[in-house]
Amino acid sequence: MSTETPTPQFAAEASPDAGENEGSSSLKLSRTVSEAYSAFTPTQKQWIVLLVGIASFFSPLSANIYFPALSSLSNQLNVSAELINLTITSYMIFQALAPTLFGELADSLGRRPVYILLFAIYICANIGLALQRSYPALIVLRMLQSTGSSGVIALAIGVVADISHAGERGVYMGAVNIGTLLGPAIGPVIGGALANQLGWWWIFYFLIILSSMYIVPLLLVFPETGRRVVGNGSTPPSSRINKSFLPLLSPPGTGTPLPRPPLEFPNPLACIRLLFEKDMAIVLFANGILCTACYTVIASLPSLFLEIYGLNSLKIGLCYLPFGAGCAVASVGAGKIIDRDYRVVAKQNGITINKRKGEDMARFPIEDARLRSVFWMLAVYAATFAAYGWVLYVETSIAVPLVLQFICGVFAIGVFTIFSTLVVDLYPMKPSSAAACNNLVRCLMGAGGTAAIDSMISTMGRGWCFTFVGAMCAAMAPLLWVERRWGMRWRWERAGRGREVTEERVEGVEGEGKV
Repeated sequence: MSTETPTPQFAAEASPDAGENEGSSSLKLSRTVSEAYSAFTPTQKQWIVLLVGIASFFSPLSANIYFPALSSLSNQLNVSAELINLTITSYMIFQALAPTLFGELADSLGRRPVYILLFAIYICANIGLALQRSYPALIVLRMLQSTGSSGVIALAIGVVADISHAGERGVYMGAVNIGTLLGPAIGPVIGGALANQLGWWWIFYFLIILSSMYIVPLLLVFPETGRRVVGNGSTPPSSRINKSFLPLLSPPGTGTPLPRPPLEFPNPLACIRLLFEKDMAIVLFANGILCTACYTVIASLPSLFLEIYGLNSLKIGLCYLPFGAGCAVASVGAGKIIDRDYRVVAKQNGITINKRKGEDMARFPIEDARLRSVFWMLAVYAATFAAYGWVLYVETSIAVPLVLQFICGVFAIGVFTIFSTLVVDLYPMKPSSAAACNNLVRCLMGAGGTAAIDSMISTMGRGWCFTFVGAMCAAMAPLLWVERRWGMRWRWERAGRGREVTEERVEGVEGEGKV
């Protein structure tokens, strides 16, 4: 007896997340049979991904470049270390919450105006931080800084989903993710050098200079990619704010401009609803655990390396570089593995890949494709944490934990790219909202992990603490097997619910018209 799940009989143009898109929006955005998924050329896509990848670098950079200045700020503002640490907590809270607002806004109004708004907020916050000399101003402006920088991460994932179909998305997603992981590695090095040589306020002047340099190409050449605004890129935007000043990265507009979407206040609860979908809940929880494990290594490094090797703050900052190097090395390779798995699964299921238009994702086992390589990556990732803890326990040469940090960086970018790509695949019509939900879970769980790691090391010891962290990572394997086995059925069920809601709304509108 065959156990194969039957293919649901719903319209080919209906998206698997129709229930989250007010029913008819998926029909409005459907493409004709002959239309390409994206009108952007490969070169244009590469430049666009480069721009959004750099933008994604600002949030983790701003969070971590600040750490070396904590003692100086505490002394100059005459407040306790506990109060200064609250500025870190408040930053992480807004880092989790801001994308839930701006991700949905970008899905409706377009990516370009929201990018400009966020960087304007970010630059203004940094100007205030460089000039302030009081604790209340510091904590409020750090919240504002987090709001401006954190929203761009969800937007970057949305841009990748706009311009690339599922068969080519892995490489681009890997390139974007490198920014989010390089920030924790490079930030402390830059922050330590600036704080020691020029003073803590130069950290914020540096961020002003860097972000001001970035916003110039953003304003001049960054095109609108939101599919509700420009379709596949061939439709010219109707609003001036969605148009770049120099259309170097924009395809020639040939279609009729789409109606301007209504301005609606974003509802953060809309993305939280995704947590209650079975397939998304598994992916988000697993990704949150694996990210938290990574954050425990980053957060505990200063105290451990000071205690074991007696390093000063500048040398401790340099010890973050191997992790960043691992992320950089793996960024492109991880994406290629994801795209290779997609091709393998397509061949196994007798599906011919259409590089121009992409495949009908309603009938493609995307969960099987994305999670095909995650298990061996997860095994190495989990083992690395255990080994890291025990080499610190026996206090080996500093080269050994640094090599393990490099390996951790390599496989961190691998698993994170897999999950980031799968989250977008599950909700292709609202990719920024889905990425915002992913960011919310990851940041909140990461904040809890970083707050607890020092106490865990004191209680359990270095070796057993990181062995426990590795075991928690390994425990995600059965959950991911469940997702790979039943995820497609759950996605179909969600699509069926969305179709029923659409039909009910259509019947209601018709009934009102008859009255």
